[in-house]
Amino acid sequence: MLSESLSPQIANATVRRLPVGIRSVLRWIARPRQTAVGSLVRRASRGRIIAGPFAGMTLHRSRFTPHYYLGFILGSHELEIRPVIEQIAARCYSTILNVGAADGYYAVGFARRLPHARVIAFEENTRIHALLARSADVNGVRAQIDIRGRCDLGNFGQELEGAQGDVLVFIDIEGGEFEVLDPEAVRGLRRIDILVESHDIVVPGCTEALIARFSPTHHIQRYRARARVVSDFPGGFLPYLPRLAPQAVVAGMDERRSGIQEWLYLTAKEPVSEPKRALEDDSRSRPLAEIAK
Repeated sequence: MLSESLSPQIANATVRRLPVGIRSVLRWIARPRQTAVGSLVRRASRGRIIAGPFAGMTLHRSRFTPHYYLGFILGSHELEIRPVIEQIAARCYSTILNVGAADGYYAVGFARRLPHARVIAFEENTRIHALLARSADVNGVRAQIDIRGRCDLGNFGQELEGAQGDVLVFIDIEGGEFEVLDPEAVRGLRRIDILVESHDIVVPGCTEALIARFSPTHHIQRYRARARVVSDFPGGFLPYLPRLAPQAVVAGMDERRSGIQEWLYLTAKEPVSEPKRALEDDSRSRPLAEIAK
């Protein structure tokens, strides 16, 4: 078998170069139960997120993040920060800077939950921009989202300076947060809220360094990733799957993270303005099961 003769990284890179049809056959041979679970979930959901803070959202499958798709659809993706997402959704942010927007799970999700917010989606991989735009279109939030390319200190600082009202920065850029989240270089960071996924495996000590930088100006909540378990599968959706194939269900929700993964939610001690509660379009935040009634 390919996976037995090569390292996982080399094997995966080699498989990705094969035609789609051949890759599909290899997946069925190598992981029949997990592949079957994935197929059933995709068909039953019809591309709509089943549970979690963005339930009801339609998300196109991306060839750039295929290992996250089932977690997106099931609502188990990064469930550790689900309470933070709900706090953010309850706030009346005028601008959200999503740095590392990828295929739009958060950019589109936040736009749906905060229909009056402007979302600036920075994504360095321009090949994924069209997919992000399609997801925004199908969810009716394209007018809210500005799609940009690479984020650096220059354009990041400019966007913060020009932003109106309360601002949230949500950043996930595989270690780049250590450079971008520098309140000495970007002084506007001192008075805005930030949710950051830190990557100590890329930049050792990154999490502690960010805590030291922002402790004088922000309240800090810290979240650590955990392994997925069968009970993370959304109740009431394909209820036979967790009973018949529990290991495959857990494997499908596995985010395949290396090392210890953490997030920091930084709320400014002296914000630009007092926090306000958001008035939401109710249909954008209810579970899919309720919307279907």
